[in-house]
Amino acid sequence: MGTVPGNRGLTPFGTAYPLRVPDAPDVTVSIVSSGDVGLLRASLDSIPAAAEESAVETIVVDNAVGIAAAVAGSHPDVTVIAGGLRRGFGANHNLVAREARGRLIFILNDDTVLDPGCIDRLRSFMDRNGTVAAAGPRLRHADGRPQPSAFHFPTPGRVALTTLTLQRAGWIMSGGERIRRVDWIHGAAMMVRRDALEGVGGLDEGFYMYLEDVDLCRRLRDRGWEIAFFPRAGLVHLENSSTAAVPMRRVYQHARSRGIYARKHHGPGGEKAVQRLTAATFLARATLARVLPGYGADAAARFRAHAQAALDPYAEPAIEEAAEEHNRGVTA
Repeated sequence: MGTVPGNRGLTPFGTAYPLRVPDAPDVTVSIVSSGDVGLLRASLDSIPAAAEESAVETIVVDNAVGIAAAVAGSHPDVTVIAGGLRRGFGANHNLVAREARGRLIFILNDDTVLDPGCIDRLRSFMDRNGTVAAAGPRLRHADGRPQPSAFHFPTPGRVALTTLTLQRAGWIMSGGERIRRVDWIHGAAMMVRRDALEGVGGLDEGFYMYLEDVDLCRRLRDRGWEIAFFPRAGLVHLENSSTAAVPMRRVYQHARSRGIYARKHHGPGGEKAVQRLTAATFLARATLARVLPGYGADAAARFRAHAQAALDPYAEPAIEEAAEEHNRGVTA
């Protein structure tokens, strides 16, 4: 793993490390399209001002949603990977990583709009801090409210504390202006060293969607790398827009990924504990939703659905079943 001699802290900017390779981009921007061409174009339009001082290549995966022609027409400088099969988050970004020429890969959702200088600031920070494998910018909602973007790992103990207190505030590690080491950063916007990503075998494709960002940061940390929250770069994230049309599928997909992560890093006992504790948390919230102001029957039903999914993540179809149905039609 590359390090900067004498570099013991996280510093905001500095001399490029390693030196730029001639004719190769500094950063490969990796975007997977959800099918909303308007969202995607807004994200692509924000890249030039975000990278005025960095050499960038942008690769978009058309995840069998039919946006390739539209992107070619409006952004001919963008490379599009298109195919008939629909894949998960990790599999698609791994496709880009295999084609990428940048020494840094900026994993980016298509429902994001970058602030001017965002890529330049992240790239400069990464170049100055050779022990950092991945860094995440500040995220905010469209109305300007801050959006949590860095977190503690979801250990069984932390999940148990959430069940006891019904509060998740202790999970968040973002906020404020301080650059800091964190456990994991949001996969909606994550700049990763390509050699570090390759060193851990890429994103784990066993997660179809959700928690692959947590898992990647955990594996990078286990290899001795650091993960950083870098609030001096920012962007707008229109959270969950890519899956908003299938809310129950999202609920079950997240429950599956929660179980996969817990089993992988904490064993079968950890998986069982995390899922049961999560179900207990949501059932308690469902009870409170009936009496607390600002909630109601809809909120209680939603919390009960989360609890049911935690106890049996495969009882109802998730997002991956929709992809499998699509792929069967392609290969039939």
